Amino acid sequence: MKILRRCIWKLQDRKAQILLPSVLLAPIFVLVIYLLFETAKVSMTKIRQQFALDNAAYSQMSSASTYLNAVAMVNGPLPYRVMKQEANQKLNQKEHDGTQISVFDIFYKGGGVPSIGPDYETGINNPPPAESTDWGVNYYEGELSNLSRKDWMKEKPAVPSEVVPLVSQALVKNYYFPGEGVGIPALVNYLTTYARVGSIYKSQTYVYQELSKNAVMFREAYYLNVNDCKRSECARQSAAQLRQFMSLSTTPFELEKIKFFLSEATTKEDHHGGAFPVELSARELLDGEGLYQFAYLNPASLGKLRTLSRGVLLKQSFKLPRNHFNINLEQKYKPYVRTRVQLICPRSDNNCVWPHPLPKYGIKLEP
Repeated sequence: MKILRRCIWKLQDRKAQILLPSVLLAPIFVLVIYLLFETAKVSMTKIRQQFALDNAAYSQMSSASTYLNAVAMVNGPLPYRVMKQEANQKLNQKEHDGTQISVFDIFYKGGGVPSIGPDYETGINNPPPAESTDWGVNYYEGELSNLSRKDWMKEKPAVPSEVVPLVSQALVKNYYFPGEGVGIPALVNYLTTYARVGSIYKSQTYVYQELSKNAVMFREAYYLNVNDCKRSECARQSAAQLRQFMSLSTTPFELEKIKFFLSEATTKEDHHGGAFPVELSARELLDGEGLYQFAYLNPASLGKLRTLSRGVLLKQSFKLPRNHFNINLEQKYKPYVRTRVQLICPRSDNNCVWPHPLPKYGIKLEP
């Protein structure tokens, strides 16, 4: 009885008026804490899955952009920079009137190597500025060339069936380009340069084919960023959406029959008997392989690149962790993450490989 009276007295005391609301609000506070905890778990899972999808899409698309930029580079800018070093070696005119040209002129004006713009008469240009969106890679089409390359400068170039001259016959007739000491080393340097360029192309193609097979980079990157899926089953849904656009293929444009010209002269330059031709079989020189010139995209790949320029939407469902309220959130909300990935270059048709190579493919992600 005394205890009851004491409790009633305490409740009548103003200081004890906080007791009853506190007892009633305590479960609410506990409930709020649990809600915050469960919400944080869902948010953390969503963020992890979104990061995994973005990282996987960027990683897989990086292999494509690296490959296309590498092909664009070997399609003209790289061999041009190597062969431009021949501009330092000068050749005298046969009449010794003081006029000189360079070994680079012999190859460039014979169609053996393209140049970047804007000066196509000399072919000697400074590196394009970093912000340039058109390097102007093109072949010389002046009167000193023996064979026009206009049919080469197409999305699907025509492979020549006849012998292709790689130096200017007209210049060799009028300038000293003897085989001994000058001509043969220059020809060896040219063949070595393009053989190595072709080797780079083949290596890049092999690497890309391995990395793009079944979207292996995409699935591996996704798996490494999450902790709730098996390696063999991770990101199947989104990988299937991207995989069909990853089979980008190019065809090498190679020459089989090539022709050079050398001056009928000696290193003393006391006699010039004109230009005599030297016909060679590239496959005999290069162990059964043609002489690489450039590579172009296949028609199916051109269509895929146009789609990639607009973006491919990727969606990936994911599992949510269990909660203390025993609510099946997956069945109720069907959670998923999404991203739109684009592979773009500064051309309206998204073709920066050939006939106007420009190694500036980039990747863009949008939510």
